[in-house]
Amino acid sequence: MKRFRLLSLCLALAMLASSLVGCSGSGKKQDVKVFKLANVSALGDERDQSLQEFARLVDEKSKGEIKIEVYSGGTLGGWRDTIEGLEPGIVQIVCESIGTLEPYSKTASIDAYPYLYRNYEHYKKVMEGEIGEQLLATVGEEGGFVIMGPSYRGARIMTSNKKVESVDNLKGVKIRAPGIQMYIKTWEYLGASPVPMDATEIYTGLQQGTVDAQENPVLFSYGNAYYDVCKYLVMTNHVMSTDVFIFNDDFFNGLPEETQKILREAATEAGNFRTQLVLDKEGEAIKEMEAKGMEIINPNIKGFQDKLTDFGKEFPDLVDMVKQIQSVQ
Repeated sequence: MKRFRLLSLCLALAMLASSLVGCSGSGKKQDVKVFKLANVSALGDERDQSLQEFARLVDEKSKGEIKIEVYSGGTLGGWRDTIEGLEPGIVQIVCESIGTLEPYSKTASIDAYPYLYRNYEHYKKVMEGEIGEQLLATVGEEGGFVIMGPSYRGARIMTSNKKVESVDNLKGVKIRAPGIQMYIKTWEYLGASPVPMDATEIYTGLQQGTVDAQENPVLFSYGNAYYDVCKYLVMTNHVMSTDVFIFNDDFFNGLPEETQKILREAATEAGNFRTQLVLDKEGEAIKEMEAKGMEIINPNIKGFQDKLTDFGKEFPDLVDMVKQIQSVQ
């Protein structure tokens, strides 16, 4: 808590300083809005690239009147800290997965539901259709957010220091998982021992043996160099999740309509930019990790799915939505 208060104070001072950007050297005021955007993933990875694109688009569409300052690499804290920082205005925007909003919205958990989608084409039909649009709106309403600009993160896989060729090999494996109930329950059902840990601590946790494995999308795992501290890349493909731009609803709805329009348009375009980056680079990243010494394992996925047959009973509020999504052809 002390750390978060210190973070809050530092960022509040930074915000005060940035508000002075609106004054020129001649004393003439320029109406420039500056928004801070927080991101825990690595500098230069595909998420960071899409956020830089978002900043460029906002600058262009607003003719320089709105500036987005992108803070990647967890420099403003872990994802929980930054999401909590939206309401007091410590940050104005966070880019994270829908699933991270689980503490605020029961519907947000659907983002991390295991083996919900048959493949990317199925995922695309859902997220670009009426169900996807309603999902974003519902999570926002339940949590007090405005969320926009969905982008495909890629399928989640494991990087591990224990060889996992079947679900039976997961017994006793300490796997880092986000502190989100959907992920924790998934790995418990699969027989592993999930260890909640902030994303900024994963590399050290693997290096020091605090955990045996971690699970994240391919490009996140590559961008954070987990190939340096893991022997195996296990293609479980257990979740296809979605990143979004997250705003506090009171803050966003209090902005001028033209500003809201610019942010929505830029978020949509940056989200599409990110999705294409993921599709273009995933295969290359897998090859690179193999070249760096990782062994690629394609486990028996049916065994994983069979272990999750009764998983829905853990989240009864999501049963109808799961049926709707899985019925999309």
